[in-house]
Amino acid sequence: MTKTSSRNNGCLTQRRQCPCGDEQCYIRIEGDEEDTSVEPMVPADPNLINAAAHTSSEVASADTPPYVGQSFRTDDEAQEFYTNFARRNGFAIRRERSKGNPAHPLGVYKRELVCHRAGVSLPRKTAELKRQRNKKSSRCKCEAQMIIKKNVSKGVTRWVVVHFSNVHNHELLDSDEVRHLPAYRNISSVDRERILFFAKAGFTVNLIMRALEMEKGLKPGQLTFTERDLRNFLQASKNINRENEGAELVKACKAIKEKSPDFRYEFTLDMNDKLEHIAWSYPDSIRAYKVFGDVVVFDTTYRLYAYDRPFGVWFGVDNYGNTIFFGCVLLQDEKPASFAWALQAFVHLMDEKVPQTMVTDLDMGLREAIMNVLPDTKQAFSTWHIMSKLPSWFSTLLGSQYERFVSEFHGVYNLESENDFVHQWGQMINEFGLGSDRHIAILSYHREYWALPFLRGWLFGGLLTTGFSLSIKAFFKGFLVSQTRLKDFVEQVMVAIDLQNQAGEEATMRQNYQNVQIKTCMPVEEHASSVLTPYAFEMFQRELVSSTQFAVYETQRDTYLVRHHLKTDGGHLVSCIPANEEIHCSCKEFEFSGIMCRHSLRVLSLKNCFMLPEKYLLIRWRRESSLFPKSSGYKYRSQALRSLASIIIQESSLTKDRFDYAQWHMSKLLTHVRDMPTVDEGASDLEPVSSLDATVDVTPVRSRGRPKKLKAAIDIPKEMQALQESQALPEMQVLSETQDLSETQALS
Repeated sequence: MTKTSSRNNGCLTQRRQCPCGDEQCYIRIEGDEEDTSVEPMVPADPNLINAAAHTSSEVASADTPPYVGQSFRTDDEAQEFYTNFARRNGFAIRRERSKGNPAHPLGVYKRELVCHRAGVSLPRKTAELKRQRNKKSSRCKCEAQMIIKKNVSKGVTRWVVVHFSNVHNHELLDSDEVRHLPAYRNISSVDRERILFFAKAGFTVNLIMRALEMEKGLKPGQLTFTERDLRNFLQASKNINRENEGAELVKACKAIKEKSPDFRYEFTLDMNDKLEHIAWSYPDSIRAYKVFGDVVVFDTTYRLYAYDRPFGVWFGVDNYGNTIFFGCVLLQDEKPASFAWALQAFVHLMDEKVPQTMVTDLDMGLREAIMNVLPDTKQAFSTWHIMSKLPSWFSTLLGSQYERFVSEFHGVYNLESENDFVHQWGQMINEFGLGSDRHIAILSYHREYWALPFLRGWLFGGLLTTGFSLSIKAFFKGFLVSQTRLKDFVEQVMVAIDLQNQAGEEATMRQNYQNVQIKTCMPVEEHASSVLTPYAFEMFQRELVSSTQFAVYETQRDTYLVRHHLKTDGGHLVSCIPANEEIHCSCKEFEFSGIMCRHSLRVLSLKNCFMLPEKYLLIRWRRESSLFPKSSGYKYRSQALRSLASIIIQESSLTKDRFDYAQWHMSKLLTHVRDMPTVDEGASDLEPVSSLDATVDVTPVRSRGRPKKLKAAIDIPKEMQALQESQALPEMQVLSETQDLSETQALS
């Protein structure tokens, strides 16, 4: 499901040039028409939910109204469902009130979604009355609404409808009228990109409208915006001075460098002394790269459409499974020479440390640059980018067979043997009649860059998953909007990194507070639990438990065939040399993920090995490599206690005996703590306040919130709150149901 918000990454749009080189071949990424970056094009209530962004096929298919007890995976999904219902029934909705905040153990746990005509008109300021026509407010105290609450049970979060009313005190609009409501008038990032393309080609506003209608197969007047909206958008785009903005961005980097000497950036100028390329990174990111820079994602699929520039980001993953930011680059174009400069700049920013593996999009220019600049780095095409192209390439061509094709594609992709892949890939191509398709030819020729059988043996550390791609998108959403100027870009990204680090730190603390469940009672499991982070240990434990289902046959000295006990053929060869503490498996899982495989663990068990050799407990997965905590100040202590409190609530509310025990001890603890000194004389209360201040400019935290100079930029968007929840382990259960019992009773 595509998550959406009225706050968006509107200045970014995903690149849609097909790698086949045909300019007429247009990649339509799933969810394009309901792009994550959609903005209202007319003055409207800022709380109105941008309805055109909420049209996921899963939710839009629901024709029935919401009902009490209905549950959704996220509050976005609930809004999406209600928005689609509202549009089909002639009204719009807006978000009215919410309960909870980031400091609450459950975050935001209640939302009220109301009809766009709910409430009364708000009084306008005198200045606004003078410059705006005095039009009548549409609000008429309509009481139609849907209220949802967060329910966390056994680690699973659901948003449940606790109240629904569909009684309106006004006339509902028909389908032709409802699309003119402000909530439904918008220009998606896909359309914005096409509009700028047509405008650059000299199209008039009228011709642009007709061209978009023809591309979408719509009748005149059926677009989600009007000619006036289009003119306003083009006028706003003309107000951007691209040449001056580049110079302002360099000045902003210089100013940050003066404040924080550990901030790093590099740039080049073209023949006219205008900004050509620029790359930068922050102190926290450089520190993280030293530990976790072995595997890097270089995502170049975004563009700053207002400036017509490619935008690239380097990401990684830490030992707790959290997404970490390494650096970003703004390029002049997408030529191999530009990508080569970006790679050279990145390595220089990171003290010449070269990554072992780099995951990228299926881009031939970038592939050429990596081969030339980083010849010792293994490049792989990201799975999620390839899968996002399949609908554009094959859905129309295959028709009703497309879903079966995708299923078989997944099966072939996950094969273990290279020979099996080549054989079954050829069979699949012939079965679906794709032998002459140019896109299949691209995938076949470059199979060593994306097919799993050819990637085993290289370390990826979990970076080939779709979930990681989604977390990258969540990183940008809410911070970068179409009005963002280049001179503010560096600071906006810094704010996003700070909030991402907060999410990572909280996720780390939550994991560390969990009780490790030993499942096999094997000494090797206890040893691993004391060394690996909970995230890495969970992966190890999964392999260890599975190893008990395998039989071992010695084929020759120090070589074993390991096969599932229910199979009579196949299996994997494991070589084990105890004297050298060397063990290798033909599945290459350790080389791929950094976690020892089930086959090797089965052989170690046979060899009476009670502790894992140190070399098979990678530094990147150990507790000692953790990036957090960075300080021991008030902010860290407060967050650590909140995390611990949520675990105590979870465990203590299960039974009355647990509750009584916890309540008695916590009361005693509170009394004891109150008797302690309120000033910590033996330790400093200093802590960094942002990623720029990780090593310099450390000041005491004396007030709540962030520095005033960043206040306008750091309202935590809902997407980042969702990222914080997704990175934290889902271990919280519902707080006492009595906390909102009175409200629920009143509503019912």
